[in-house]
Amino acid sequence: MEPDGATEDHTIASPGKRLDGRVAIVTGAASGIGAATVALFLREGAKVLATDIRAIDDDLLGNGAARAIPVRHDVASEREWRNVLIRAGEDYEGLDVLVNCAGINTPGGGVPENQDIENVSMDDFRAVHAVNVEGTMLGCKQAIPAMAASGGGSIVNVSSIAGWVGVPGAVSYGASKAAIWQITKSIALHCARAGQNIRCNSVHPGGIHTPMFVPMTGETRPGEPEAPHVPMRRYGEAAEVAAAILFLASDDSTYITGSALPVDGGLAVT
Repeated sequence: MEPDGATEDHTIASPGKRLDGRVAIVTGAASGIGAATVALFLREGAKVLATDIRAIDDDLLGNGAARAIPVRHDVASEREWRNVLIRAGEDYEGLDVLVNCAGINTPGGGVPENQDIENVSMDDFRAVHAVNVEGTMLGCKQAIPAMAASGGGSIVNVSSIAGWVGVPGAVSYGASKAAIWQITKSIALHCARAGQNIRCNSVHPGGIHTPMFVPMTGETRPGEPEAPHVPMRRYGEAAEVAAAILFLASDDSTYITGSALPVDGGLAVT
């Protein structure tokens, strides 16, 4: 219930206007969930800085007035995070939304090998954590003052169902995504207690058809479900995760902070 005399408007925006005029940074924007999030944010009216350590294809940046600004960005570098926030201030005069989507499952990408606890190298473990954990933490640390100066905002951290359930062959990745979950809760409480009007939530994708995940799925036999171990019997699409990110980034979720939203076809509850 609203306190007596409260006048703050929490009405839900119309589709196509959920982020109208808001400034968003989306990391990991060159492919997969990050690219899908940029496309959806542009359709919903956001002004987007799309960042990635890789070059971003021009056709992923939109067109006309609804076009994202590409920024080369190593999320593990605090200096580069500062530069991205300076760019947001110079080009868009503020920041309303941060989506920490950049992540790796192994230092070289591709199919994880030798990533169980007995075989993983400390170099691999540290490299995964530098991008996934330190990259997320640095983004939040740099974004919060900018958001507070803009009157508040929403941070969405992309964790994984691998941070929720055990994955024996992905000790580095799973540990990093569990750390993102904890970081999210800590930030949510910090911002609420500081009265900054900044919400922080995490999404936890399961198996999603992305360039990082597809090489690990193998082939499906004709007539058999794509993912028999998943209650919904299939893997997800990047656009389905982007829709969950949009919900948490927008005013559709103004009373939600510190939450963890699985987007996994029901895998977390098995």
